Amino acid sequence: MSTEPFVPPRPDAPFPPQGTPPVSPPGDRQPATWGWLEAVLVYVIAFVIAGLATIPFIAIMGEDDDLATLAATVAAALVIIGVLVGWLSKFHRGWLAVMRLPERGRWGKELLTGALFGLGLYPTAVFVVGGLVVVVLNLISGDAVQAPEQVPENLSATGVALTILYAIVIAPVGEELFFRGILFRSLRDRHGRAVGIGGSALAFGLIHFIPGPAADAALLMLVMVFTGAALAYLYERRGTVVAPIAAHMTFNVIGLVLILGLR
Repeated sequence: MSTEPFVPPRPDAPFPPQGTPPVSPPGDRQPATWGWLEAVLVYVIAFVIAGLATIPFIAIMGEDDDLATLAATVAAALVIIGVLVGWLSKFHRGWLAVMRLPERGRWGKELLTGALFGLGLYPTAVFVVGGLVVVVLNLISGDAVQAPEQVPENLSATGVALTILYAIVIAPVGEELFFRGILFRSLRDRHGRAVGIGGSALAFGLIHFIPGPAADAALLMLVMVFTGAALAYLYERRGTVVAPIAAHMTFNVIGLVLILGLR
C-alpha cells in the first residue's frame, strides 16, 4: 500500500496530481488537458480583445446603427473563436482528439442526430420550459413577461444576411466550441457529468443576458440554461462536439424563421 500522502486536485490544474486521476470519460475519449479556470480566463481575455476589435465598426457607423451592431457582433464572435483556437493549438495540441470529430463515414449520422435533437429541443425549451418560466415570473413580478428582442426590426438585406450568417453558422460553432467542447469537458472530466452539465449550462445562460427589464432578461437566460444543459447531454451521449453544433444550428434556424416570418 502506498504511503504517499493524498493531495487534493486543483480545479484549475491542466493535469490532476498523481494518484487523483480525472473522472474517466465514457468509452475511449481522451480527458481534457485544460482546467476550467484556465478556460474561463482565456475566454475573458478573448472577450476583451473582441470588444476592442469592434471599436472601428461603432466609430465609423455609430453605436445606434443596427447594421453596425450586427457587424460588430460578427467580428467579435470571429475574434473569440480565433483566440480560443489559437490558445488550444498552442498549449493543448491534442484538443481535437479531446472534443472528437466523427470518424469517417459517421459525419452524416452525427449531423442528422444533432439536427433531429435540435428539432425537438426548440419547442421543448421555448414553448414548454419557457411557458412555465413565464407563468412563474408573471406571478412574481406582477407584469407581463416576454423575451427580449434578439433580432432588430427593419433590417436591410445586408443586415438580414449578417443575422443569418451569425445565427446559423458563427454562433453555433463558437458557442459550442467554448461551452461544450472546452468548458463542459474541463468540468466533466474532473468533477463528473452533473457538475459539467450544470456548470456549463449556467455559464451558457449568463452569456445570453440582454439589458432590459429583469424578468424579461431572466426568462431568456433560464431558457438558455435548459438549452445548454440539453446540448451538453447530447455531447455526452454522442461523444463528438459535431452533434451539439448541428443541434444548435437547427435550434437557431427554427428561431430565426419564426422571428423573421412573423414580422
